[in-house]
Amino acid sequence: MESYDVAVLGGGPGGYVAAIRGGQLGAKVCVVEEASLGGTCLNRGCIPSKAFYESAARVLAVRNGAEFGVRASLEGFDMGACVARKNRVVGTLVGGVQKLLQGYGVDLIQGRGTLTAPDAIQVRSPDGSSRVVRARNVIVATGSRPAGLPGLTPDGNRILTTDAVWDLETLPRRLVIVGGGVIGCELAYIFAAFGSRVTVLEALDRILATEEKEASRTVRRSLETLGVEIRTGVRVAGAETRGEEVAVALEDGDPVVGDYAVVAVGRIPASSGIGLEDLGVEVDDRGRIVVNDEMETSVPGVYAVGDVVGQYQLAHVATSEALVAMHNSLGKKYWMDYSIVPYAVFTRPEVASVGAKEAELKEKGVPYKVGRFSFGASGKALCMGEPEGFIKILSHEDTGRILGATIVGAHASDIVGEVAVAMRMEASPGDIVTTIHVHPTISEVVLEASEDTMGLSIHRMARRRRE
Repeated sequence: MESYDVAVLGGGPGGYVAAIRGGQLGAKVCVVEEASLGGTCLNRGCIPSKAFYESAARVLAVRNGAEFGVRASLEGFDMGACVARKNRVVGTLVGGVQKLLQGYGVDLIQGRGTLTAPDAIQVRSPDGSSRVVRARNVIVATGSRPAGLPGLTPDGNRILTTDAVWDLETLPRRLVIVGGGVIGCELAYIFAAFGSRVTVLEALDRILATEEKEASRTVRRSLETLGVEIRTGVRVAGAETRGEEVAVALEDGDPVVGDYAVVAVGRIPASSGIGLEDLGVEVDDRGRIVVNDEMETSVPGVYAVGDVVGQYQLAHVATSEALVAMHNSLGKKYWMDYSIVPYAVFTRPEVASVGAKEAELKEKGVPYKVGRFSFGASGKALCMGEPEGFIKILSHEDTGRILGATIVGAHASDIVGEVAVAMRMEASPGDIVTTIHVHPTISEVVLEASEDTMGLSIHRMARRRRE
């Protein structure tokens, strides 16, 4: 029987990060992982989707090359080569994680782990053998799995999950995406750019319902320009596979037929079947493990991080939670703070947000100012051929502190970090204004929007001042 300071159940961006930090701090740590290191993020989510995203960008660059003086024609798209490149990228990153674990003295134990006590994990190896790992503290980081819909059961053939779609080696002529949230919109952009005829089915009245309405409208307009058919306010009743196609039935209306259908209605915590019930670990009605701000569960010495907690299903949040959990499991005092969480949607244009939305501030009665700037007035965006989009910065009318921002446009995911840092430093738009930005860059839109909160944006026509 092996004994550790901390045993981590799950090797995704929550689990492996926790383990590395434990090794850096000199603790004896192990990671129990059933499948491949990197979890959903590296193997079936963030990284595969962004590898495809870059392929889509290259396709559109060729198609639009004439505008930039490039005479080229697109002979076709090789889906197999795209998947092979994705696999190489994933393999490189997974291998890098494994080397980091080895370098920090972390033991990797391959197999399915089940908690049998607050300080014990039973591991069933792929060969059928079993052993028990003991640890003074345990961090649960088992992640999530794709959510489903009644009557729409993925079959691995024509009805796919968002985990499986990245291994399609033949480009679908017609693709039906059930769900118009973040994953659904990213898939729609990617496959439409590749040349598929894409239909998005969304039950709500708009796609990207968690974003500002203006952001949602901008992305919809862009997707429709690519030929994506977006149907909102529709409910899916089921699906039937018919040879080499699938018919997605609607509660009201004719079926939507495609070569494949992808169920993109979110993810649910992978909290069942790992022994939580027998230990008395509190889990809510959505399967999320309940934790305090130190990431400790209702059972002392058992911590949980990442999608299985479900506060935010984001790899970078899992990483932050993992650092908090590992430090606390080693006797230090750290607390998780969700007040400033930036995130992005990788469509074209990209969408990135941090902090409050304008509707939230109105609902709470918070006095605020709005600063706006259009990407169409950005020199760098125009040079890139990316004039679509805007930035909106919200700041408190009395204190001046930045409360949130929404960015829609090229490289929004890269520049939202500037706003997040400003918020962490309790800065005002004036602090950004007095910070010199490189010209010409996309980041200048942050500067201009900050100036606009004062009505002083240089490259935007002045708004009429109130007397």
